[in-house]
Amino acid sequence: MTKKSSLHVGIIAPSSVVPASEFLQGVEHLKRNGFTVDIHPTVLEQDYFYPANDEQRAAAIIEYAFRDDLDLIWCARGGYGATHLLPLLKKATARKKPGKKTLLGYSDATALLEFTRTHWDWNTIHAPMPSSKTFTQLKTSEWTSILEQIEVATTGRKVGSLSASSSFSSLKPVFLPKSAEAKKAITAPIVGGNLSVWNALIGTEYAGVAKGKILFLEDIQENIARINRMIHHLDQSGGLKGVKAIVLGDFLDCNDTVMKVNDQPIRKTYPADEALDFIFRLLGEKLQIPIWKNLPVGHGPNYHAISLGRKYTLGTSGKLSPA
Repeated sequence: MTKKSSLHVGIIAPSSVVPASEFLQGVEHLKRNGFTVDIHPTVLEQDYFYPANDEQRAAAIIEYAFRDDLDLIWCARGGYGATHLLPLLKKATARKKPGKKTLLGYSDATALLEFTRTHWDWNTIHAPMPSSKTFTQLKTSEWTSILEQIEVATTGRKVGSLSASSSFSSLKPVFLPKSAEAKKAITAPIVGGNLSVWNALIGTEYAGVAKGKILFLEDIQENIARINRMIHHLDQSGGLKGVKAIVLGDFLDCNDTVMKVNDQPIRKTYPADEALDFIFRLLGEKLQIPIWKNLPVGHGPNYHAISLGRKYTLGTSGKLSPA
């Protein structure tokens, strides 16, 4: 299984319009690796910003969710629009929920990963998507991590019985409390995903709950000011109440931008890593929880997969391993 699959995957497009050429290359990559692939007819359509309207995209998910022959459902790409579908999915499955499946995706799909995990009891995997131009160019360890997480989800095998691709040992501390309790390893489910989407759900009935859990966050092309605002909103809204720890993945192209007056910047511009460390260190100090970075998961340059809702152990040396 860690080399090839024999599973049946259905591909949906719950968010933005899908680029056909890159997507079809991704589909061929799946087929070469043993997957049987069904593409929903709405995937390569276009309705303004989206492949289809909200009702049609929700109906596509429901159709595939109730298909007994599909083992996996994989989001074609991210973008925006998945949050629109949550009330439609809830209404459509109020009386009868679909059986157990595994959903894969990330970015805008964060909303669907959290919804299907908590409302339908699905397995969910934060993983690269077929329409990404990097999907066919993943490192061996990244592709292996996807296959391993799929194997765990579909067979019930423990991640620890597979290869080291399921563990992450290169995390670096942003903030570590000095209390005796904080010096112990933390074992808890890991939840989260894209910071912007996770934050956007706060205040709705679909908001993710991080209490008692390890919260994983990543993002792309959000400037430092917006990230700062989102983190404060998460905190002030109660979205971080009771969180055990925060683990940061890649924050790609999240740069510090500074306004100018008379062509002169009003303050120093900080490197992205330094600015992010400052924001999350202050958060860690306030919450008195450990915050680690360098999880190789997100929009790049790293694309490892990680199962959401499953228990992980976060060691005091910065190793994150399946529990």
